[in-house]
Amino acid sequence: MMDISRRIKIKLRSIAQGIASIWHAATLPLLSPWQQRANQRRLHAILALKRIKELVLPEAISSGCKRLVLFSHFSPKGRLQRAMKREIQDLRQRGWQVLILTDQLDPIGRQWCQEQQVGLLFRENEGRDFGAFQDGWLALHSRGLWANCEQLILLNDSVFPVASLAESSWPRFLDGERKEVVGFTDSYQNGYHLQSYALNIPENVFHSPWWHHYWSCYPGWGGMKIAIRDGEIGLSQACLKHGITLKPLHPVSRLRGQLASGELMQKLEAFCSAKAAELIVETLLTTSTSAMTFFSPTHYWAIPLLLDGHPFIKRYLLESNEEMCLDPLLVAGNKAELINPDELVDYLRPPIIGFAN
Repeated sequence: MMDISRRIKIKLRSIAQGIASIWHAATLPLLSPWQQRANQRRLHAILALKRIKELVLPEAISSGCKRLVLFSHFSPKGRLQRAMKREIQDLRQRGWQVLILTDQLDPIGRQWCQEQQVGLLFRENEGRDFGAFQDGWLALHSRGLWANCEQLILLNDSVFPVASLAESSWPRFLDGERKEVVGFTDSYQNGYHLQSYALNIPENVFHSPWWHHYWSCYPGWGGMKIAIRDGEIGLSQACLKHGITLKPLHPVSRLRGQLASGELMQKLEAFCSAKAAELIVETLLTTSTSAMTFFSPTHYWAIPLLLDGHPFIKRYLLESNEEMCLDPLLVAGNKAELINPDELVDYLRPPIIGFAN
């Protein structure tokens, strides 16, 4: 039944996208000149750093550091969540400098950042994570602070970290590669790309002229569609165009092959009952009749990802999960190294679903 529902949803989405494309093509000649002028004004404002409200840099960053994390953060109430603090502390303990890109932070969060010597860039909340990365890159570039940098990580708060990061692929991700862009997962949806919630960029990439050109031209005022098309997919495609290899630590092709393996069943039985393991595998295999290009591994195959050592769970799965993917908490509740339930309290922003009479 879930497979039929998923196929109907995919078909309706395809029809809606077709209608949107026809409408866009019909209205483009009328709106294009006005839209281009408006976009040019927006980009000029971004390049002039007008979205940036305040920049607080600890000495380690302002003097030019070798390893830096640009961390995109958003909280409606300006809270730096407990799980995010743990993740940032882990980065600091491993020798990384961190610059948080956000629109607001409460006094408790500000004080914590000062104590941890974490930088802060306050900006207008526009353009989602890639808009934030754009402001972070341009702000430090204007001060000449990338000259000595050897390793750059782009990270956002759309993923919840497992309790034991050291036991996951997290340390391997932080090590990175000398010539390759490293991510945790890849996807073929709408074009091959590394999923951009965490990217480790080597210096041969971000010291290249095309990298700065990319951020100088990026339409950083857009919403989700722009962030995916021009951001997540666009950045990966730009890397490939310039001969840069993309390296996922948990490639989607390997995950696909694991769905029917006896090894997956054995791993599941260490976390749940044999019957539950069978039901989980049965549900995972409902995706086997469609090409893997239709699926985001962090959504549909989150459980195999966790068992493969992936250190994160997508916020979407924990908050709303409208596509009815398997809930990764099915296997997380019996293992302390996976989830600390106390950290979910200030991390999740559950949707309002109404109240019973």
